Parts: sequence; C-alpha cells; structure tokens
Amino acid sequence: MTGQDAAVTRPAARSRRRFLGPLSPTPRRRLWGEVPLVVLLMLGLAMWTDRTALRGLTTTAPGDLGDPLYFAWQLSWVSHALAVDPAQLWTTNAFSRAPGNLAFTDTVLGYAPLGLVVPPGQAGALAQLNLAVLLSTAFAGIGGYALARALGAGWVGGLVAGVGFEFAPWRLQQVIHVNIISTGGVALSVALLVRGSGWSMRRGWEPERMSARWIAAGWLVACWQLTFGFATGIWFAYSLAVTMLLLAAGWVIRGRRRAGLPWSVVTAHGLGGGAFAATGVLLVQPYLRVIENHPQAQRGENWLPLFSPPWQGLLTAPVTNWFWGDRQLGWRQGLTWPPEMILSPGILLIMLAVIGLGFSVWPWRRRLAVATATVLLVVASMGTRFPGGGRWTYLPLYRHLPGWEALRTPGRLMIWVTLGLCVLAAGALARFHTELSLPGRTKGWRAVLLAGAASVIAMVPVVLVVVEGSGSTRHWPVSTSPVKLTSLPGSVLLLPTDDISDYHMMLWSTEGWPVLANGSSGFQPRSTISLRQEALSFPDAVSVAALKKRGIRSVVVVRSRAAGGPWFLAADRSVDGLGIIRYDQGDAVVFDLGPAPAPQDPAGGGSSR
Repeated sequence: MTGQDAAVTRPAARSRRRFLGPLSPTPRRRLWGEVPLVVLLMLGLAMWTDRTALRGLTTTAPGDLGDPLYFAWQLSWVSHALAVDPAQLWTTNAFSRAPGNLAFTDTVLGYAPLGLVVPPGQAGALAQLNLAVLLSTAFAGIGGYALARALGAGWVGGLVAGVGFEFAPWRLQQVIHVNIISTGGVALSVALLVRGSGWSMRRGWEPERMSARWIAAGWLVACWQLTFGFATGIWFAYSLAVTMLLLAAGWVIRGRRRAGLPWSVVTAHGLGGGAFAATGVLLVQPYLRVIENHPQAQRGENWLPLFSPPWQGLLTAPVTNWFWGDRQLGWRQGLTWPPEMILSPGILLIMLAVIGLGFSVWPWRRRLAVATATVLLVVASMGTRFPGGGRWTYLPLYRHLPGWEALRTPGRLMIWVTLGLCVLAAGALARFHTELSLPGRTKGWRAVLLAGAASVIAMVPVVLVVVEGSGSTRHWPVSTSPVKLTSLPGSVLLLPTDDISDYHMMLWSTEGWPVLANGSSGFQPRSTISLRQEALSFPDAVSVAALKKRGIRSVVVVRSRAAGGPWFLAADRSVDGLGIIRYDQGDAVVFDLGPAPAPQDPAGGGSSR
C-alpha cells in the first residue's frame, strides 16, 4: 500500500474525499467527447436567444445605430487591409487617411478570420459584426465552463459557470461594444494555464496533471484574447500576472513537497509569457503614436465620475432583459449614464455564489479567497462612486498602476466580478449534485435512476440562470448609401457630418473603400473638429475654398439625413460663381469641387513616424 493509499483510508480523508471526487485526471477519451458537446450547447444557446441576428445577418446592427456601425466598419477594414495591404492596416480610408487612425479607439483584430467567410461590402461588414457578437456570447460560455472544470467542479458546476458567464444580464447592455463582450478567452486561458500547471481549487496540487501542452495552449489563447483591445486587455494582463504569482507561490509552499517542477512546464510558461508580453508591446505601439500626435486622446481623471456606477447599477439589468426589463424601470431612471452603469451579473447567480460560501466542494480557505477577491473587485468597479470618492479604492490603482490611466470605465471590472461569482456558484452546485447522487446509497438500476434524478434536479438552477439572463436584443435595419461613392472623384465628404452620422458614412465606404474625409471614433482629432466647422456653411466660397485646400474633391449632401440639421438647405443652395458642379440624384446631391491643391497634413497633429 502506498502512502497515498494509506492516507485515503483514514476516516477524515474518506470524509473529505466524498466531496472531492476521484484524484485521477479526467480520462482523455471522456474529455474529447465532452468538449464538442459543450461547444455545441453554448453555441446553440447563443443562436437561440439571439435568433433575430441570424434573420438580419447582413442588414441589421445589434443594440443601436452608433458604436455597432463603427465596429462593423472596423471589422471589414481589418479583413480588407490584411488581404490587400497589411502595411496599411492602421491607416484606414477614413479621417482623410490620417496616419494610424485605426488606433483612435479599441480594435478587435481577433475576428479578422471572419472576413474569409463573408462577402465584401456593407452586407459583409454587418455579417461580420453579427457573427462576432454571436461567437463572443458562445465563447464566454465555453470559457466559463472550462474554468470551472479545470478548477475541479463537475460538469454540472461547469454548466452553471458557463451559462452564468454567457448570460450575465450586463452583456445585453454591452452588446454595442463587441470588444467588451469578447471575454471568453479570459476564462479559457486561465483554465488552460491552471490545468497545465497541475493545480485545482478542489484538490490542490497534482503533479501528475502538469502538462506543457496545456500551458502552451493557455498562453496562445491569452495572446489571442489580447487582440480584442486594451479596454479589457489591460485588466486581463494584470489578472494573468496575479494568476502566475499565485501559482508560483503555491508551488513553492506546497507543490515542491510533492514533486519537482518539470523543465518542460517552466519552458512553456517562460516562452508563453514572453509571447504574451511581445504581443502586448506590438499592439500598443500604434496607440502610443496616437497619444504622441494627439495629446487630447489621453482623457484625464475628470471622466471617471461620469462612468462610475452607483451600487444599484451593479444589480440593474437592461430594458431588453425579459424578466427585469420592466421591473427595474425606476432603477434605470436613476442612473446618469445607463450604457456604462447597467452592470448586473444576475441576481440568481449572486444567490448561488452566496450559497457557495457555506456549501461547496471548494475548501473553505480557497472559497473565502475567491469571495474576498470578488468583493474587492466590486468595490473597485464603483470607481469614484464608492464612499470616499474612490480615494482609497479605485483612484490609487488608476494613478499608480501602468496602463490604468487609460481605463475610464471602472464598471467593466464586473467582467471579473462575474467570473468570481461563477466560480463560487459552480462550487455550490457541484456539491449539491454530489450530495444527491452520492454513490453507495443504492446499486443497480436504482443507482442509475438516482444519478439521473440528481442531474435533472441540479440542472434546474442552470436553466434558471439562462432564463434570467436572456433578452431580446433589438436589431436595427441599416440604410445603404444613396450614391456609389467609388464613382466620385477624389476624397469624399458626406454631409451631415457628426459623431453618429459619420458611423453610417464609414460603413457605406466599405463598398469599395474610397478615401473618406468623414470619421468618428474614440476621440475626435482637431482636424475633424475644424473640418466640421469649415463645412457648416457649405456651399459658399469660404467653405469650398477650405475643403479644396484639404484635398476634398467631392461633397455629398444626403437629404434624408440632413433634414432638421445645419445642412438641411445645403442640397438646394445656388452654386453660381463658386466654380463647382452640382448633380441632383434624388436623396443624394453631389457637388464636384473640381481640381484641388495638394492636401495639407490630414492628421492635424504631426507625422506618426
């Protein structure tokens, strides 16, 4: 009898093992059978709950007609640039091709492969956006399931963690920000790294489970996750750093007593961590150049109060949530900036997590550590709304930790709060399922019935989490350009131009990618602001001269969009004596400004080199 066998025969060990389950790793054959089932389940749930997206795949945008149109344009541009001229990836056709303008806000480079399965143009751009939203939802469920399973929860615990992360109500509000909802890689990378390092919350260190291949896969997923932008990527990098420190400390304290650390594991972590750091350094360069050329892009601390949610925002679901939509109307009315303050992870998920504090398969010290970290993240997510104005909570992190000064929306830390709640809920449900189906109570067909009944009962909370988090994301029809932009000479300016209208114009430009003077993004460069001022009086001698000086050759006034705005009379104004030609094409009125002088610096802030 080995020392391990002897330990298991002790009464205390037998009692503990009853809830810890088998000490051996999950058989590889069972694992490979489980993975496709989970992938199909999470993808099927995402498609079923957002079937409207499939019906309007190429013609509608989810959430609203603001930021989603920008991301549709961006996704299409990335696919186009990588296929045609990768060197021009960061300098798009918008903003009069201001250098590096793709980095004016977050990029979602990780969805570039979608460009291989959709047609070019506006229809393909909208298809990429809707597919990205569906895949991000499904992948969140896959990541949550993988994390709970890697930490030692059974399949029932894994399911509640998966659907808890996939159907957190805040995701319905953030559907307009595909970069924010693309967080499945956060959970999946941590799951692979802890699994490959041979550690779980349920059983502690198991050296026989160490695997360099799992670790390499974890770092590969982490690199991919980083390509979805720094709005979540900065916090993700810190979470990985903390995970690695905890794994290293845990091995020093306990792991080395049981086995040495294989060089393959050390090498995989070293190379993987180096690749992750190199990916971050490579991706951040365009943003650093933008800040150098456009100092106004760096927003200060005064933005934090606008985006810091009050405590009720952390429990509030969006109006599109089927259960809480009407019931929390008063709560939403009390929020000063609902788009970034509606952050509920799900009331039922919170209840299951609270139950998991006292009833769980996780050892009490580890569940207490997860609960403490989750509470601290809740405090930080309130930003300056926490008592004391965040002076002792979020502000020290914002002021002193590298990268945090770029994060003006503290509430998005609810992504990590949701993961903490999922882990605690998984422990509770795994314990509940184990108690119900505990082997040894009966044998034969009765044991089979008992196990089946236990699984059905344990699945009830899983279904309820899905039901609570479900909602009907509204999909808005998107108009098409009233004129073929690629048929117009030179750089094109479409009127009206403002932060929202330009999203439409940019999307229209996916049909052939003409050079566009319009542009709207995370911030507006001075050149765009001055352009809009110069064009206010168009068409007159002053505005025509100013636009020609910028190298703009064609101006298009869209009647249906200009109604009620500063350009509502521009389409029908006389052009006599201006030296320009006017073509009335119905909803679009095209003005040919004639030959233009060499354009001035389009960046309005110096060269990016």
